Amino acid sequence: MAIEIIPRKTAVLSSWLKILFYILIGLIIISILSYFILGYLQRKSLIAFKNLEEEINKERTSQRIVQEEEILNYQKKINDFGFLLSYHFFPSKFFTFLEKTSHPRILFSQTNLNPSGSLVILSGQAESFLALGQQLQILKREPSIKSVSLSKISLGERGGVNFTLELSFDTEFFK
Repeated sequence: MAIEIIPRKTAVLSSWLKILFYILIGLIIISILSYFILGYLQRKSLIAFKNLEEEINKERTSQRIVQEEEILNYQKKINDFGFLLSYHFFPSKFFTFLEKTSHPRILFSQTNLNPSGSLVILSGQAESFLALGQQLQILKREPSIKSVSLSKISLGERGGVNFTLELSFDTEFFK
């Protein structure tokens, strides 16, 4: 190992490194000052918040407290009613649907609705097998019906066709 006796020139830092060094020192100082300033402002805000809470509590009278409790009770009842209404079924939707999709040569005589099971059993009379087939096609094209089944069919006394249909609807149809 060689020991050098002649001193070397110290490496001169470039000017952009010096500028970067001073900028970083400035950012560190700003960060430290910001920390203390934000801590001070937070404490000041908490004190103001506590003062406002105390002022609000001074303004609360016994009558106002009773009114607030009544309002909260009404709000709870409204929320409960909304919850119950969300699970309520509307069987009347089926009748407007039936009116819209009924074939003119079909007479429905009996309806058995089960909205919770999304099932409807229809009994009726058709003028002919053709009219009954057309009614089945109309019902099968409806997007809200999952399945249509003809469970019972017989010839009527006056030449018509007696039938029983089972319609299975989407679960959201009656809601």
